[in-house]
Amino acid sequence: MANFKIFQDNPDQVKIKIYGSNNTAFNTDSSGNLTITSTGLAITPPTDGLSITSTGLAITAPANGLTVTAPASGLAITPPTGGLSITPPTGGLSITSTGLAITAPANGLTVTAPASGLAITPPTGGLSITPPVNGILVTSPGLAIVSATTDVSATHANITDTAGSGDTTYNVLDVRTWTFGVVNESLATNAQALVNLQISPDGTNWLTEAGPVTINQNSLTTLVSSIFLKYARVYYSAVNAASAVTLNIFFQGIL
Repeated sequence: MANFKIFQDNPDQVKIKIYGSNNTAFNTDSSGNLTITSTGLAITPPTDGLSITSTGLAITAPANGLTVTAPASGLAITPPTGGLSITPPTGGLSITSTGLAITAPANGLTVTAPASGLAITPPTGGLSITPPVNGILVTSPGLAIVSATTDVSATHANITDTAGSGDTTYNVLDVRTWTFGVVNESLATNAQALVNLQISPDGTNWLTEAGPVTINQNSLTTLVSSIFLKYARVYYSAVNAASAVTLNIFFQGIL
């Protein structure tokens, strides 16, 4: 065709060529498909999501990064060899899931057993429960609790003081029920003793709550308080200074 020698001498100049911003031509593979080569590919999805369909687009994660492989039935996430690290925010990690509800009350964790019952298996060495200073209260129908007991005794021989004196002071604050037992073990038939039960809120100021009770030779009396205070003791004396008295004083209780 006249005046169009380009077709005869340089037919390659008729091709449409596409260049990037750096004046470099785009690459194609041997079949003429467009290839993309990049050291940093940034993909920003639109509001409604990002759909990428390609039979020749490969995205390779770095060696220490995260590989995401989506199979036909769902999404599989395979962490790198070193494992997947999740760092919670400063205020803690919040997990929300349909069907998983763990709500702890303000003062602790409440565990509600299912209808069939809750089974607790202690370790081989046994289960040790140490109560706090103020004691532990366990209430449950059908649950047997073995309580501890206290049993203390003291012997006072040759008592001739008629003014009297106090025996050992006991802190009964943590004792559920308690009793003093006093036995007159004097050898003389006329050796008598007087005993009182005294209680106190501070171990200094004492109130006679029961007594005085006269105990004859080879006799036993018990002293029980109807008023609760922190401290208790037996106050004892001889009836006659000429007849020495021997007393065995027992303090027995259930913790």
